[in-house]
Amino acid sequence: MNTPQNNAPSWAKLLDLMSTNWETHRWRNVGVVIGCSGGADSVALLRLMAELRTQGNNRPRGFLIAAHFNHALRGTESDEDQQFVRNLAEDLGLRFQSARAQSTETSEAALRSMRMQFLTETAHASGARYIAVAHSADDNAETVLHHLLRGTGPAGLTGINHTRSIGTDLVLYRPLITASRLEIRKALTEVEQSWREDSSNQQLNYQRNWIRHELIPTIEHRYPHAIDAINRASSGQREWRSLMDQLAQAWLDDHQVQKRSIRVPSDSVTLKRDGSTDRVVIISAMQNLWARMAWARGSMTRDHWCRLASTVNSQTVERYSLPGPVDVDATQNAITLSSNSLDPSAQ
Repeated sequence: MNTPQNNAPSWAKLLDLMSTNWETHRWRNVGVVIGCSGGADSVALLRLMAELRTQGNNRPRGFLIAAHFNHALRGTESDEDQQFVRNLAEDLGLRFQSARAQSTETSEAALRSMRMQFLTETAHASGARYIAVAHSADDNAETVLHHLLRGTGPAGLTGINHTRSIGTDLVLYRPLITASRLEIRKALTEVEQSWREDSSNQQLNYQRNWIRHELIPTIEHRYPHAIDAINRASSGQREWRSLMDQLAQAWLDDHQVQKRSIRVPSDSVTLKRDGSTDRVVIISAMQNLWARMAWARGSMTRDHWCRLASTVNSQTVERYSLPGPVDVDATQNAITLSSNSLDPSAQ
């Protein structure tokens, strides 16, 4: 295994970026599961973390696991990807964990869900504190465009979160989210590190592949720095979202009726009406509430959120159901939201 030399400035730059985005002392003494497909981005992440953890005088007390999920969609090619990651982990002196898909589901959402479930299960089984994945600045820009074309609200334009809590004892990190795909490949080439190319990434029936190979090149033909511009806009949206989340939480704290003062089921929330707060704050508060209650929101459209906010803003007497399903009872002075998962006909 080749190691970086002084003639590898791009690799040194990537090491610095990685250290800035995720300070090494925060993870080198605990367990980290690193998702590695064998592609350039995840190979770079694996090598960067393997190198950074050995820097310094003290021996690291933590561990790294190279975790590979084999979707088994490309026959021998998929198996060769798995063997490549296994060999790389051995060369780096890291533990290796893999799993093979049992489902033939090929939708983008299903594939992501299977990978994340595998990474989460691996982390829990090993006692790891973190999961690290190798999304890049290009991935973030593609995600923003994907959300925009789907008609997402402002929150969707924040792009990919740099970190995300998974339960109470696990955190997902994306330490290469500010590095471009080109920078990563240039750095790997400098240190003579190979990687695998997934042929399915060329299939344009996947929306993200179409955005990557067709839409973005078309945009960049007219706007060469489009990726940087999209990421700057996304960063601004994250700042907006952070402020909005604070306002939304303050609103919930002030308007949620405590259960000791009113009899409601444990899967219900009762809220005071509010005729003065802007709808955007109430919608954000409702979205945060849905997340806290673990209510399904995949079918909730902007029209649904706006209707709920209008109910909160008014004195209208009404009852209706939202996707999830969640029942809205606005027949009293307060509004009660109740999970109704046993009623599949709720709309």
